[in-house]
Amino acid sequence: MDEVKKVSNITISRSILWVLIAGTFALGVFVGRGAWLFSAGVADKTEDESRRSVEDFAYIRLSITEGDSETRKIRELKPFRYKVDALVQEKIDDDEASFVSVYFRDLDNGNWFGIGENEKFSPESQLKLPILIAYFKWSETNPLVLRKKILFRGVGAPPAPLYLKSPKPLEAGSEYTVNDLLFRMTAYGDNDAYALLLANLPAAYLHKVAKDLYVNYDPEVEVTGDSLTLSAYASYFRVLFNASYLNEDMSEKALRYLARSVFHDGMVSGIPPDINIASKAGERVIKIADSEGVPAEVLQLHEFGIIYHPERPFLLGVTARGTDFRKLARVIKDITRLVYAEVDSQTSSDAP
Repeated sequence: MDEVKKVSNITISRSILWVLIAGTFALGVFVGRGAWLFSAGVADKTEDESRRSVEDFAYIRLSITEGDSETRKIRELKPFRYKVDALVQEKIDDDEASFVSVYFRDLDNGNWFGIGENEKFSPESQLKLPILIAYFKWSETNPLVLRKKILFRGVGAPPAPLYLKSPKPLEAGSEYTVNDLLFRMTAYGDNDAYALLLANLPAAYLHKVAKDLYVNYDPEVEVTGDSLTLSAYASYFRVLFNASYLNEDMSEKALRYLARSVFHDGMVSGIPPDINIASKAGERVIKIADSEGVPAEVLQLHEFGIIYHPERPFLLGVTARGTDFRKLARVIKDITRLVYAEVDSQTSSDAP
């Protein structure tokens, strides 16, 4: 009887042992599987974040340099200002323009040159970009500001542009969100949208943008003449490209709005159709008196933009004055074509 009881105890002990072994094995599989799933999840998350950086951002510097920082070659461009200078003089000699200023900056290494870049122009026609930046900066702490609706009454509107006309003007009696107005002001150059946004933007926000970016222009002081240079205006585009003032999302959004510009007679016509560009154009009619004291008008057309050459994005600004907006647009187009061709010939992978 005692022997049977001993055998029974041994059998039970062995059963418990096998249960413990099986349990340990199952636990190991579970832990290992969990660790694999966790590591896979982290890997997937990292991959998703990396994919977001490339796919969600197309216009800020992050999207240009992400993933190929080791293979990007940043070679200094050989000087070509003399070629642009010769073209500018040719345009003036042919009476296509009476004055032209040019600003160029290589966004890879910061090298730049200018032709009359310190010549001042009226910031009123280009105040739309700092207003866009000011609203987006405001929205970083108060996202609801972009959803605010503003009524367009259709009275007291600013003069309509002569050349850069909005394809979709505002309708009197309609309400528009701030975000919609910002897009119309930026992409369509809509002066009514600009006036509404300016009237509803606390002056301190616009002043802060000029102060933070060290732009030598005070938006709170009434403008009676030309007071902003191309080199100063370049600051707005540089901080958007580098996402150094607005956050990445807002910088990308601002550049996407600029990339939807409907003005295609200038810089857009001077680059290949598959190349992205984020630009802003403006016009102005300058009242003057000729040598005999007779009142006359001088037309001014200017455009500033980031041109996304696939290997070397660059910043270009051109201001042209003359008597025909179409000729001035052609001046901007031809200068852009020359600059792009020069950058491309020196930057292409097969270039010496």
